[in-house]
Amino acid sequence: MIKKKEKLKIEIEQWSHSCGDGCCLTYGTTTTVNGVEMPLDNEDTGTIVEMILQHLGYEVEVNSY
Repeated sequence: MIKKKEKLKIEIEQWSHSCGDGCCLTYGTTTTVNGVEMPLDNEDTGTIVEMILQHLGYEVEVNSY
């Protein structure tokens, strides 16, 4: 059982950007935990969960199907 710890503030912001002439589009998801931005901008939920838990000090293996 995991002990109850401090309240976490997790922000997940999806973003997109297209260039002026419309020829390209970039997008991603920025994740912030207690004001600290995680290093990857990624759409994959498994990666986001893994980043958050590792940031909190957990050793984790995430399997997405």
